[in-house]
Amino acid sequence: MSNRSKTKEKILKTALGLFNNEGEAQISSVDIASVMEISPGNLYYHYKGKDEIIAELYTDFETEIRQVLSSPIREPLAIEDNWVYLYIIFEEIYDFRFFYRNQSELVTRIPALKPRFARLLGLKEQTAFSLLSALEDSGHLLFSDGEKAALTSRLVQHFTFWLQYHDLRSGTAPPKSLIDQGVFMTLMQITPYWGEKEGYLELLQGFKKTQS
Repeated sequence: MSNRSKTKEKILKTALGLFNNEGEAQISSVDIASVMEISPGNLYYHYKGKDEIIAELYTDFETEIRQVLSSPIREPLAIEDNWVYLYIIFEEIYDFRFFYRNQSELVTRIPALKPRFARLLGLKEQTAFSLLSALEDSGHLLFSDGEKAALTSRLVQHFTFWLQYHDLRSGTAPPKSLIDQGVFMTLMQITPYWGEKEGYLELLQGFKKTQS
């Protein structure tokens, strides 16, 4: 990002805000230029259309989310850090939420994004599996054959489709409420495999109070 001009940075920042808040499908290059108060030709000089802007925004998102997702693969998290870590994942996704609200259309229109999304899903799976394995090794989670892999898959699907589900089910909501719900539903999926329920259920109750 440091090699970009100030104008390019402003274009990307403006486009990200518009895509996130208005919906990517509703925004054109002309809209971005209009909000920036520059000519469409000036914008075109830097980016040859909206899809090129989207591809560069994905590069930024991918760089940030890969750094986050790689942390527990490199070194297991302390038990008390797991819940904060989940918040960080959901916050990163929320910051680039237009990618998650319009995935199918985007990868169809911009084919180069499809393998990149697929590789990111693979990293999410590695991360979820590492988190569950660390909790299993510490004696907190108990799995029968195949259960850890199945839970890994469900968690990755939850990370990926959480926003779409919420939009269809509940409509708009404040960012904190959305992220709280994403984290809470992650915890609820883990709950059946938790060995000593007493302390964990207290954690869930405390988490629910913070949402009210």
